[in-house]
Amino acid sequence: MVSTIFEKQTPVGQGFSIREGHDNFFTPLRLVFASLVVLGHAYAIGLRDAAAEPHMLYHYTFSYLAVNLFFIASGFLVTKSMVYRGDTPSFVSARALRIFPALIAHVFFMMLIIGPVATNLPLKEFFASPDWYLQPLLVLTFIDTDMVMPGIFSSNGENFGSATLWTLRYEVIAYIGTLAVFSLGMLRKKWMVLAQFVIPSIGWIICIHFGIFEKLPATIENLFRFGIAYGLGAAIYAYRDRLSFSWMTLAVLAVASFLLRETPVIEVVVNTLLAWLIFRVAYMKMPRLNWLQKIPDLSYGIYIYHWCVLQMLFYWVPSLSVMELFLLSFPPTVCLAAASWYVIEKPALRSKTRFATWLRNVGIKPRSTNRELLLD
Repeated sequence: MVSTIFEKQTPVGQGFSIREGHDNFFTPLRLVFASLVVLGHAYAIGLRDAAAEPHMLYHYTFSYLAVNLFFIASGFLVTKSMVYRGDTPSFVSARALRIFPALIAHVFFMMLIIGPVATNLPLKEFFASPDWYLQPLLVLTFIDTDMVMPGIFSSNGENFGSATLWTLRYEVIAYIGTLAVFSLGMLRKKWMVLAQFVIPSIGWIICIHFGIFEKLPATIENLFRFGIAYGLGAAIYAYRDRLSFSWMTLAVLAVASFLLRETPVIEVVVNTLLAWLIFRVAYMKMPRLNWLQKIPDLSYGIYIYHWCVLQMLFYWVPSLSVMELFLLSFPPTVCLAAASWYVIEKPALRSKTRFATWLRNVGIKPRSTNRELLLD
């Protein structure tokens, strides 16, 4: 599907093209995605109803679409990273340092600052509870990422400390999957990468049609959901030299999404439509906006901190409307995200080479290969 629906329909040198290097707008796009998640969760918290988030497209909410957008972009960029790095230690170093240092800092911020302020229990009882001191183990292993600590946010509709961290489990699984297909030589052929999108898409359609997901843990459904988005991004990277993302393609996808909106295929079509939007914007030619390519990448910090900020504001001032909650939460969330970026994330990422060297020294051997892994 990807190899045809996005296939170039304009002469070479004209129209759209996916460029190599860092000449793109993924960083500001991720900030938009993170902002959509904040907006969606402002509804859930402000209205004390997890199902209160409005639909942005058909039955899809702001946060649902935004998270899928993150995974599409991640599939593209992480596959690109794997191909460029070409060895296990470098890839593991880059991915681990992108996720875990900021996540560790967030866990302790929640435990030592937000938790004691938001609990209705005496501090001695709060700190003595296993639900407090086991949080690093639960969150960092992704066993339970909700950070439900004793007595926190008792008057809110949701008592979770970090309800948004659950998607990181699937992000890490996607990283492991990319490493696995690389190790098995499945980045050697473009069709092998395309299969990483086609297989979960077919699986999703079958499972929805026959009601199979209803009999399985929610984890399985989420694996297929994020597999479609992430695999689509990976497939787009594989076929990047043949794609133009024409306006005719957008029209076809829009019509198809409307006609198929009541069928299981809609998930695949909407993700493909989202992909068109991402890449058309990410690789647009707008020299006057090139300064946006250099802004700090605060999206991860916004994503992991916004929930606790929304919760705290609503805990203190439950009379806030949804939009008031969203607007008032954004400045402190951005400040926390900036602190995370400049103090934790950026310094950690500078250590990628040293950490990769350490991994080699402890026995994780690189897989010697040519960087041009995707062949015709």
